[in-house]
Amino acid sequence: MNPRISKKERNLIKGAIRRVFSRSDLRRAVIDAAKVKYTDPTRPRVKTWCLCNICEKPTPKSYMEVDHIDPIIPVNTALEEMPWDTVIDRIWCEEHNLQAVCEQCHDIKTKEERKQRVQARKERKNEQR
Repeated sequence: MNPRISKKERNLIKGAIRRVFSRSDLRRAVIDAAKVKYTDPTRPRVKTWCLCNICEKPTPKSYMEVDHIDPIIPVNTALEEMPWDTVIDRIWCEEHNLQAVCEQCHDIKTKEERKQRVQARKERKNEQR
């Protein structure tokens, strides 16, 4: 990683890359593949429904996220240790590494990955001592 890029700037770059991915054809294809025919009489205005790959519940398309099954930044690695080309390649990965999930399931999975990252960071610090 370039030492002249501050942590704040690195996070801004990461956010910009994620915003571009959120508008990508790859993301759209994953969401489109999750579409199902479903209607909910209590929500007549919702026209497009998708099936969450984790909880398998029909969810309005607007509440769907695309999750990387294998995290963009591996649990035992820090963003600072990865070249930007690798980060981009891992975001725009093969479609089989992506899944359409509802916001709730995505939040749960992301929270668990964060816990694993914190644990891995603690273990690395203990090894360095």
